[in-house]
Amino acid sequence: MIATVTLNPAFDKTVYVDSLLPHDANRIVKIELDAGGKGINASRVLKELGSETVALGLVGGSTGSFIEHVLQNEGVPTDFVRIAGHTRTNIAIQDADGSPPTMLNEPGPPASKEAIRKLKEKVKEVASGSYAVIFGGSIVPGADKDIYHELIHAVDAAGALAVLDADGAPLIEGCAAIPFMIKPNIDEAGRLVGAKLTSEAEVVKATRVLCDRGVRLVVISMGKNGAIAATADECWRALPPKVEVVSTIGSGDSMVAGIIHILSEGGPLDRALRLGSAAGAATAMTNGAEIGKRDNILKLLDDVVVQRLA
Repeated sequence: MIATVTLNPAFDKTVYVDSLLPHDANRIVKIELDAGGKGINASRVLKELGSETVALGLVGGSTGSFIEHVLQNEGVPTDFVRIAGHTRTNIAIQDADGSPPTMLNEPGPPASKEAIRKLKEKVKEVASGSYAVIFGGSIVPGADKDIYHELIHAVDAAGALAVLDADGAPLIEGCAAIPFMIKPNIDEAGRLVGAKLTSEAEVVKATRVLCDRGVRLVVISMGKNGAIAATADECWRALPPKVEVVSTIGSGDSMVAGIIHILSEGGPLDRALRLGSAAGAATAMTNGAEIGKRDNILKLLDDVVVQRLA
C-alpha cells in the first residue's frame, strides 16, 4: 500500500484562451475541470501503474464531492475527512502560445481542530499497513505550520516511509522531521540549502547537503533539464524524453509516484528514476490537470536517459 495525504486539495479549472489580454475582455475557447492536489495526483498515477493506493485528505462542499467523484471513477480508494466550507478552486488560464499558465489559486477553507485530529488518526492507521505515505502540497488554513513534521514522525513510528513534496515553510518544517524522501524542484531546493542553484554541479552539491541532513533519498527536478536523484551512496541523472509539453501541472507528482512505485517493489534507484521521469513526461503531454496514463508512461520509458554520476 502507498497512501497519499493532501491537506489542501483543489477543484482545478483550466481555461483556454487564444491570447490572454490583461485588463480586457477575453473569449474562452474551452474549459477543463479536474481534481487537483499533489497527493491526489500521485494516487491517480500509482493506480495507473498498478500500485495499491488510498488518498487521504480534507475535502468540503460540492467541490470536494467533485474530487471524490473523479477518484472513484478512476478506481482510486479515498478516506477523506469532510470539513465545513468548499474545497478551494484553482484557476489556470492557458494561452494558445504554449507559455506557462497564469495561475489563480485560492488559499482553501479553514479546517477545524477536530477535522485535523481525525485526519491525523487516519494517517497513523493507514501508515501501519503501508510501504510509504506521500505528503504533498500546501497546508490548509487552520493547521499548525509544523503539521508535516508531526505526521512524518507518526509515519516513521508506524514503520512506513514518509515522502514529502512541498514548498516554503511546510517543506522546511517537514524536512526537520527527516522524511525518507523529498522531491523539491530546483528553486525549492535552492531555498532549502540557502543558495541559488544555476548549474547541474550545484544541484548535485545540494543533494549531498540534504542527504547529510539525514534525508535518505533526495530528488531535485529541473524541468526540461531532467532530475538528479541521490542517496548517501549513489547519485543519478535522468534526462527526460523529448515530448510536446502541453501542461506541467502534476508532472512532479507523477515523478514521485513512479519512483515510489518501483522502490515499493524492491527495484533499484536508477529504474525508479527512469519510471518517474517517464511518468512526469507523460503527464506533461496532457491537458490541464490530467495525469499520464499507463500505456503512455511505458511507451516513454526507453526514451529516458539515466546516467550514474561520480
